[in-house]
Amino acid sequence: MRRNFRCSLLAVVLAFGTTVFVGADVAETVGKYRASFEKRMNAELDEHGKEARNLRLNYIAALKKLKGELGRAENLKGAAQVLAEIEIIEDGEETKELPADTDYRFKRVREKWERGLAEIRSARNKKLKTTVDLYFKALDTEKRRLTRVGEIKEALVIEEEEKRVRNLPEVKAMVNIPEPGRPAVDTLEDLALASRGAKASTSSGRDADLIIDGKTKHDKQKGYAWAINPCTFTVDLGTVHAINKVRILLFDLDNRRYSYRVFVSEDGASWDQVRSNPRARGGWQEIGLEDKKLQFIRVNGLSNTVNRNFHVVEIEAYGSQ
Repeated sequence: MRRNFRCSLLAVVLAFGTTVFVGADVAETVGKYRASFEKRMNAELDEHGKEARNLRLNYIAALKKLKGELGRAENLKGAAQVLAEIEIIEDGEETKELPADTDYRFKRVREKWERGLAEIRSARNKKLKTTVDLYFKALDTEKRRLTRVGEIKEALVIEEEEKRVRNLPEVKAMVNIPEPGRPAVDTLEDLALASRGAKASTSSGRDADLIIDGKTKHDKQKGYAWAINPCTFTVDLGTVHAINKVRILLFDLDNRRYSYRVFVSEDGASWDQVRSNPRARGGWQEIGLEDKKLQFIRVNGLSNTVNRNFHVVEIEAYGSQ
């Protein structure tokens, strides 16, 4: 498949490179040029659309299997939650954040599906970007040629085509594509980053700076901050922001469970509890807030079913400046 894509890209490059505007109406030639570009874009979108549809069918099949397992185990609440998810997916609606008490098997099936979607989007984004870059390069080359020979009006036609492509939804969607394994986020920026002036500390552990470095890759020995329970991890955003969502990534390479609480504060003196989870599995913990003004985020680590430590990979905060 990769080899076929490279061959296709070579064909695109040749098609763009051999198109000459000399002696032809620029608008007409741009139309032909655009048709070649859009044919390639549509082919790539169709390819990844098919992959997404197949992934969706596999997700539904996995949910139906899990529903049967939960039913046989007389976990009626879990079976009902899975059935509701099946109906949402089949109706084409947007999924919602799962409750904290959702069965861990359901969470894993959902996480696998979301990870697959992220991988498909990432692969699609790379291919589309390559095609768009080739198109822009070809347009810019021709625009420069027309400008050099004094055909300013014709050069402006090329410039309008560049503007049109930049405003295409497919091109705009290439911005802020999440990395595989990372939950999709909206257009808000992560404010809990050292690069943005945030600072992190922990009460009785080490490597607190890792929770605000923007990196989520970790293994059993590194990539996370840790402290002995009970403990605290605090992030100072540097100034007060209106925050819509906080995300916390806990170590997730086995089946351990964590007990924790999350607090936020505007002044570092008065704290509001926004989450308490006594048996959380590792992975992303998402907390929705409604433009809550805060500067500090604190995670109180209480317990871990495997050892005495609490492990935080990353803390993120999304909102306006």
